[in-house]
Amino acid sequence: MSIRHAARRVAIAVAATAAAGTFAALAFTASPAGASGPTTGTVIPNSAQCSDTCTGGVPFSSGQNINVVIPANETFSSDDGLNNNNSGINIVECAAPNGVVPTNSANCDGNTIDAGILPNPDGSFSISGYTVYALPDSIQLGEGTSGPKCGSTSATECILYIGNNQNDFTQPHLWSQPFFVKANSDDGGENPGDGTPEVPLAVILPLSAMGLLGGAVLIRRRRTQRAA
Repeated sequence: MSIRHAARRVAIAVAATAAAGTFAALAFTASPAGASGPTTGTVIPNSAQCSDTCTGGVPFSSGQNINVVIPANETFSSDDGLNNNNSGINIVECAAPNGVVPTNSANCDGNTIDAGILPNPDGSFSISGYTVYALPDSIQLGEGTSGPKCGSTSATECILYIGNNQNDFTQPHLWSQPFFVKANSDDGGENPGDGTPEVPLAVILPLSAMGLLGGAVLIRRRRTQRAA
């Protein structure tokens, strides 16, 4: 490539970068004053959190109290110029098979509602003591075998609806990250976890064995090299 061609390519790249910066600046200045953070329908990572002490790498336990933590956002803020309703936020446990965000309100269990949460002016809030259940739940909620299913398998993965009206997904709302809930005999929240899928022993043990075998081979090689 000649010096002239190289210089031309550099000039084009610089011009493209400058144009992109100009468009980004225009888009930013066109946003409403104070607007920031996730918009309606967004999944918020790590918003459903275990409270106090819990074991990592295992599902929540049915009846476990968790924290729901939402950062500043455009969905519920009162100062972003979008005139979104920032009052009466509800939290409801819903089914999200294979981690897919539900599109039908029938996937949400109204018996799990925590209603009337008021956020900060920037839309953020944090609450403790929200109870998650393996659904349907007959112990505390008195449910039968029908309704949304939340559990500890991919087909029964769970999610929290966080918004103004769980029966109308066109209203301002956010979602927690998908999570898992393990059933128990009394909804007592025993052996609390962090909501992540449980890794079965059938996977852990072979991996552990491979690690031990690899370590033994490495030690044997080192001894052989020293002896040589």
